[in-house]
Amino acid sequence: MKEISKEGGPRSTRRYNREAAKAARRKQQKTRYARRRGAALVAVIACFLLIGAAAVDYLAGPDDVINRGVSIGSVDVGGMTKAEARKAIEHDASATFDKISFGTGKEGFSLSGDELGVKVNSSAAVDEAYSVGRRGNILQRFSDAARSYLGGVQVGLDARVDEAKAKSALDKAAEGFNKDPQNASFSVTDDGKIQVKKSHEGRVMDEKKTLANLEGALKNMSGHVAIAEGAAPKPDITTAEVQKYRPKEVIGKYQTDFQWDSNPNRQYNMKLAASAVNNTVLKPGETFSFLEHTKSLHYKEAKTFSNGGIGVANGGGLCQVSSTLYMAAIYAGLQIVERHPHYAVLPYIKPGFDATVWFGENGWGAEDMKFKNTTDGYIVIREWVDDKGFLNAQILGQPTGKKVEMSTKKIYEDPVKGIKYNTYKKVTEDGKVIRDGLLYTYNYSFNPPVPADAPHYKTSAPRVAGWPDPTNTTGWASPH
Repeated sequence: MKEISKEGGPRSTRRYNREAAKAARRKQQKTRYARRRGAALVAVIACFLLIGAAAVDYLAGPDDVINRGVSIGSVDVGGMTKAEARKAIEHDASATFDKISFGTGKEGFSLSGDELGVKVNSSAAVDEAYSVGRRGNILQRFSDAARSYLGGVQVGLDARVDEAKAKSALDKAAEGFNKDPQNASFSVTDDGKIQVKKSHEGRVMDEKKTLANLEGALKNMSGHVAIAEGAAPKPDITTAEVQKYRPKEVIGKYQTDFQWDSNPNRQYNMKLAASAVNNTVLKPGETFSFLEHTKSLHYKEAKTFSNGGIGVANGGGLCQVSSTLYMAAIYAGLQIVERHPHYAVLPYIKPGFDATVWFGENGWGAEDMKFKNTTDGYIVIREWVDDKGFLNAQILGQPTGKKVEMSTKKIYEDPVKGIKYNTYKKVTEDGKVIRDGLLYTYNYSFNPPVPADAPHYKTSAPRVAGWPDPTNTTGWASPH
């Protein structure tokens, strides 16, 4: 028998033909379906466009007015013609930009539109507003119309400033807005208490950013502009520094009798000089000069030591003010830079404790009393007359740990040589003696007689002369 192949032959050929026919029919069906689907899509798009066009026409409103929901700045121009919109914008801009306010509160200020060179182009903004819902293809027109109808469309105003004029106006306004930083400081009350004034940062306008804020406000038809500030200037002296170095207590004081001499001119001079010295502040390392604070004042005539004798001159009594302060500085442990003893022994203070001052005239050079702040902190010099009639001097500062003791001793009294006194100083620091010995020695002259034509005033023994010496030879008043 003849062998028949499984893969060939007439039967296999017929099966292949049937399958090819089926594939052709399926392809024809897909083609017809694709054609019908494309036609349907075209129909849908056409319907959508027709509906969109109808919606745009419905939302847009009449052709001669701006679509509703459109605003220029804060003005709703929907439903207005171009002419009506321009008129409304210009009226609003005139009122809004007549006075433009910058900032709020005390630091705020106002500038006029003319000062800033404000110019408004209402036509450009109105044209932009009118184009909403009318520009571009159907999709864009539909989108614009829908936005204006549903949520509103905001059109910026074409308002600008003359940059040169605006910068000049802001420069001038910044002078009043800017503030220098305030350094911390302290002051002394009448009763000697220290009050600390806190430091504050300064304030400066950032004019470039403020100008940008102005341009944004104009675009939004707003007459209120936020002031932009730059980095705040820092104070040179902070509150913490003042708290650290401020005076905390009385570190030296002395007192003499203001009323022992009843001469009103002398008492006037003393009060005048004391008030000029009172509440003087010295930084660490700074030197105080008595003449610097008192020389330019207008004094009255009173008794003085001058030209080797007793006379009357403007400024009598100042030496008691300088001597009282000198001793307060001594007891505070400060460095004495300049000190001169008197010609003769005085009734109101011990020999060796005095410090004369002289402005310098008639060939005599000026004599000053100076001391230096050798502490680590600030000191305050106080000098005043209290209600009990005493002249008080105080040095306020930080605790130094030092204790000063002063004493004076008469060495001899000779009609030719004069009266010699030695002055001694003992200093103890934190309980340890760091100095104990002679400070200086001086020969005082005997007091010359008071001129017969000199005015005489009632005197009494000083209440705090500090040296009960029966051999006092001042000739002005007996201390006993």
